[in-house]
Amino acid sequence: MSKHRKTWSSTEKLQVINYAKSNGNVKAAREFGVSVNSIYNWLESYAEQGEAGLRRANKPTEESEELSRLRRENQQLKELVAEKELRLRINEELLKKSK
Repeated sequence: MSKHRKTWSSTEKLQVINYAKSNGNVKAAREFGVSVNSIYNWLESYAEQGEAGLRRANKPTEESEELSRLRRENQQLKELVAEKELRLRINEELLKKSK
C-alpha cells in the first residue's frame, strides 16, 4: 500500500462535488477513489466559502496558524492558573486544620 496520499486540485474537487450532487456521495467516492468523508468535507467547505474553500482546505492560513498558537497558549495559561488555585486551596485547608 502506498504511503503517499493523492492531493486533489480545486478543479478535481469541484468535479467530484458536482458528480456527488447528481449521483450521490457514495457513488462519487467509488468513481473517483476518494473517501466519503473527504467529499462531505469538500461539500461543506464549498458551501461555506465557494471555490476558495476548496483551495485552502489543505493549506493552513497565517490566521489559522496564529489562532492555533493562541489556543495552545491560552490552554497553558488556564492549566497554570488551575495549578496555582489548587495550591492555594491546599494551603487554606492546611491552615484550617492547624488552627
